[in-house]
Amino acid sequence: MELLWSAAATGLVIVLGLSLVLRWLGRAGLPVPLGAAAPASDGCIPDRTECAKVFTVTVAFRVLLFLAVGLFACLVLYPGAGPDAALWIWRRWDGLHYINLAELGYSGYVENGKNLFLVFFPLYPWLTRVISWFTGNTMAAGLLLSWLSYAGGCVFFYKLAAYELGRAGARRTVLFLSVYPYAFFFGGLMTEGLFLLTTAAGLWYIRRHRWWLAGLWGVLAALTRMHGVLLIGAACAELVESRGGLDWRAVVRRLPALLLPLLGTLGYLALNWQVTGDPFAFTVMQQHWSQGANPIGDTLWYVMENAFTYPDVMVRWQIWIPTLLLFPLCIGLVAWAGKRFRSMYTLYGFVYLVLNYSLSWLLSAGRYLSCALPLFLFAAGLTRGRPKTAIVAASLMALGFVVNLYWFLTGGQIM
Repeated sequence: MELLWSAAATGLVIVLGLSLVLRWLGRAGLPVPLGAAAPASDGCIPDRTECAKVFTVTVAFRVLLFLAVGLFACLVLYPGAGPDAALWIWRRWDGLHYINLAELGYSGYVENGKNLFLVFFPLYPWLTRVISWFTGNTMAAGLLLSWLSYAGGCVFFYKLAAYELGRAGARRTVLFLSVYPYAFFFGGLMTEGLFLLTTAAGLWYIRRHRWWLAGLWGVLAALTRMHGVLLIGAACAELVESRGGLDWRAVVRRLPALLLPLLGTLGYLALNWQVTGDPFAFTVMQQHWSQGANPIGDTLWYVMENAFTYPDVMVRWQIWIPTLLLFPLCIGLVAWAGKRFRSMYTLYGFVYLVLNYSLSWLLSAGRYLSCALPLFLFAAGLTRGRPKTAIVAASLMALGFVVNLYWFLTGGQIM
């Protein structure tokens, strides 16, 4: 049964991936099946005033959410703990490690004599440390960095969505992103907000063919998360598709800009080497966290098993059932978008999804997918002209947001 399930799941992923690649090659001018012209933009470019409004609204949303969580922590969870509870309530799961890395550094934060925390990418703790020089509090610095990054990321993502779908589509895109059941992590002590900013900016400049700016944002994305280098693939897909053919001279001329995100990865490897003498030390440290590459069919099998048989029923609902349900929803969105969106979005979204579901112990799929930006763009496109569907989708996501946030604050397995 396991073999059949894994083979079927893997086959489905391969077929979808091949169809997306063939569609991209067809748009590049090659005589392959599924070839068709690349979808053109029918949107607009928001001006500075509109972008300032998006930034203000999204920052205000984060501040209000922080105040609500702070009141809940101080009055309900830890009465009498004082206002500091509003800060350290966010210091959970990986948030604890990022704060310790910001305060102690990679060489100073060790466990049992091992640098286990090299698996955490450095840009977020580095910037948190810098901001803490002004705030005087590392947790406040980390939260401020996340809020501003989230708001800046929403501005870039709004511009990108407006360019593809118009203003109404952009509003739906940012709404879906913001009420997604795991979107509260954008305002926490983790990398989601920063990765949103760097990825959204990278995708925006790729779409506008500003290759050097896209590459520079890609460097920052690759210093924030391993998946930051996927922007290279999005840029290559867009360059070829936009020219309607495989113009190797154009690719070679722009190759330094396209490959710039690799500098972020090299910076991370240099950090590993500086701390341990081994640039690939993180691969050893991943074993402590039960993490590593895994065939996607095998991952989906153990996710399904745990969704139905995991001994702790609450953990089933907090981790395994959402992880199982999210995959077909996301795959369905990518499949629907295949002929309706440019390949830079569909290929990037597909590879991002598959890589996140190819881990040996997938505990944070929902959080990882909060930064799968094309999926929210696809959802906005799917609900175009369907206001009731958009309202239902946003309402269900918002309900999941509230439930997951409550579980997170009360010690649940939302990580």
